[in-house]
Amino acid sequence: MDYPIDEKIYQEFRKNFNATNVFECEREYVELYNLGYALLDRMEKCAGYVNAHTMPPKSEEEFILLMVYGSMVVDATKLVLQLLKVENPYTQDAQITYSYFADICEENSLILSDGKIPTDDKVWEYLRSLSFAHPFKTSRPKFLEKDEIQYSPTVTPNVNPIFLPLNAESTVDIMIYSTAFPDIKHLNIPYARIIGYISSRYQLLSLGTEKLKQIIEKKKQEWKKQKIQISATPIDTLKSADAIMKSRHEDTRLCELIPLLEVQSTFEENRLQIRAYQSKIESAISQIVTFVESLDTDGLNNYLEQILQVTKPKYSGADYQIQKIFSGLNQYADEGEQMFGLKQADAFYKDCGYKWVKIDVSQMGNEEIKLLVRIACEQEAQNKK
Repeated sequence: MDYPIDEKIYQEFRKNFNATNVFECEREYVELYNLGYALLDRMEKCAGYVNAHTMPPKSEEEFILLMVYGSMVVDATKLVLQLLKVENPYTQDAQITYSYFADICEENSLILSDGKIPTDDKVWEYLRSLSFAHPFKTSRPKFLEKDEIQYSPTVTPNVNPIFLPLNAESTVDIMIYSTAFPDIKHLNIPYARIIGYISSRYQLLSLGTEKLKQIIEKKKQEWKKQKIQISATPIDTLKSADAIMKSRHEDTRLCELIPLLEVQSTFEENRLQIRAYQSKIESAISQIVTFVESLDTDGLNNYLEQILQVTKPKYSGADYQIQKIFSGLNQYADEGEQMFGLKQADAFYKDCGYKWVKIDVSQMGNEEIKLLVRIACEQEAQNKK
């Protein structure tokens, strides 16, 4: 069955919207980012309701809910296109903008002052106002008579077919009181037209997706021109790579490598092991450069994960010790977490680390302690093979 709201359209929009952090982080897209997530959070429920109510509603409440969810779809899609500066094909002069309600306007004399019929968008706004009775006093449409005010006391969601011509579409009847005429007026709208209108405006979201793709591709072309400054010092090279990834709004673990290379050994007996570990990091820099300059963020993240992975010892309590050492000995931890991290580092040293390195938490900085814990864990794992 073909549903009026093709869920693949908003899913594709979501996929591209989440493909980069640009829309979240760059100022020019802040409003789009907020609207985009509001739209995506709402769209699943809207799509589900509209798709489940393609047949004429059984009650006024059911119809009003259809109009509510339909309005969310129509308005959000329209605003997304505006923020992305995408031209809406349903312009005033385009013939397709009179696809759903033109004959209804002609039959009910809903004519603008210049003799033209209102667009589908204007008729939709009119129907929505009457259906919701919000505002209760309907006077804004340009096709009403001067100073005319309309009120709608009720909506009949599924007019009995016996009152309609043979083979007529099932309609929604909107009862209208007007200050311009004494009789009660009935505006009959084929339900399928309402569904069709909602669907047609929703499908415009695919134009927004194409614009997202264009923005992302333009950014990628800019990023491909970025080159890491290969310095005589590995630390500066990594800092250049980290700066580039931050300019792309990508959070990577490059910033964790830099302090490891900056560590100076407090004790002579650790010096060779620290230097050997740092040399392994330095040997990985050329591959890191390749990942960054080829825009392979996933490859970079996986590679960094391998480099920074800590193989935890097998003794009881090791996992807890390692977790608290790395969570406590960082710049974001409070004083209590710092102290507890040092306590666990001392306990780790007494349980296992003493076999491979020398750790004195009273004389060392946090980065040196964490580096020595890494080295000890690596040595312990190799010894167990």
